[in-house]
Amino acid sequence: MFLRIGIFIVSTVVFTCLLAVLQQKINLDFETISLPQLAPAAGFIIISLIFADMNFSVNITFNRVIAIKILMAFVIPLLLFSISFFAGKQAGLSIKLTENLQSVVPGMFMGIIIGAAGEEIGWRNFLQPILEKKYTVLIASIAVGTIWGLWHIGHYKNGLLFMVGFLIFTISASVIIAWLLRGTQFNITIAAAFHIAVNLGFIAFFKNSLTDSRLMIINGVVWLIPAIIVTVKGY
Repeated sequence: MFLRIGIFIVSTVVFTCLLAVLQQKINLDFETISLPQLAPAAGFIIISLIFADMNFSVNITFNRVIAIKILMAFVIPLLLFSISFFAGKQAGLSIKLTENLQSVVPGMFMGIIIGAAGEEIGWRNFLQPILEKKYTVLIASIAVGTIWGLWHIGHYKNGLLFMVGFLIFTISASVIIAWLLRGTQFNITIAAAFHIAVNLGFIAFFKNSLTDSRLMIINGVVWLIPAIIVTVKGY
């Protein structure tokens, strides 16, 4: 198992670097689509080609329960980001909502969908299930959230405090996603909907203050609270 996880992580990192270079070479705007977001899906494909016995598929089944969870997956992140934003306001941070959001999002939306699916095929369609074969859902979620957060190497330049807040956020988000995925056989549409909402939340509430360490710490704490609640409630 650890060999497969290791190959997946290494493949994902390599493809992240290659796709970042490609994005720069072809001068593709990151606000249109972020090619490195496809790296986890590429890592999943590599694993599937090397190990024929993996038997991992992408679950996109749809029913009433899945529809409700997709709606929850879309609403929860936006609600938590709005709470973080207003908490930051109350703390005296100089933050503001993204202006002309209605004209900004449409041009980015297809890229957001593709990028979210590209990441979740790796994180929640491969890494989470394989870790759950050996560990509890909580431990698997914390591991996936940590790897997911550390993979965002572009944020390292914002400093240690920022990364602490960002990791609290990604781990908490991972725990909440795992709770939503319970009983759905890791339905990719739920995870992707959650990731899409996360990206939209960052654009709407954090775009003008994305490097603010204090805001990221506040956001991490806000996300940690529901993560603890679903953990106590149980999976």
